[in-house]
Amino acid sequence: MKKIFDYLSSHLSEKRYAHTLAVNELAIELAKYYNLDIFKCSVAALLHDCAKNMTLEEMKKYISKNKLKIKDYDFIVEYLPQVLHSHIGADIAKKVFKIKDKDILNAIKNHTVGRVGMSDYEKILFLADALSADRKYDKSFVPENILFGNLNEAFKLVLQNKIKYVMENGSVLHPDVVKIWNGETISRFRVS
Repeated sequence: MKKIFDYLSSHLSEKRYAHTLAVNELAIELAKYYNLDIFKCSVAALLHDCAKNMTLEEMKKYISKNKLKIKDYDFIVEYLPQVLHSHIGADIAKKVFKIKDKDILNAIKNHTVGRVGMSDYEKILFLADALSADRKYDKSFVPENILFGNLNEAFKLVLQNKIKYVMENGSVLHPDVVKIWNGETISRFRVS
């Protein structure tokens, strides 16, 4: 863990480092509540933004040099370049910190957009990143009894809020967000 903290303190701005610690704190709380491996959740939370302070040019160079395969790469570079840091972060976790655990790597990689079929580890980081104490916006759209009571419902509420924010700002939705939302919505109407 010391190596991770040393890396973060030398690669992140003070504000981003504080955010990372806040995400870690909430991820640990959620891991405890949902009976998940606390260490895995903590490592994923600590490394989720390890590439966040890279410029777009630095990210593009990193991706090219390390031959990262990113689905919808051209679309992301043009419309959603901020998403690239999650893919790079997962690669840094693997190469710099020798992390092989798929739960950790997938949580880092998918914490910004999500994906269809997310694991509980991925959902916890997605939630912790969106709802950490340092976030200044009103987080009442996810009541505490849902956050600590129904992981899937909390995930849906955060995803819905992200979609609402993007739509209100006239921005572009990542194709995977649409797939996730449609899959979650359709599953609510299925009769078993």
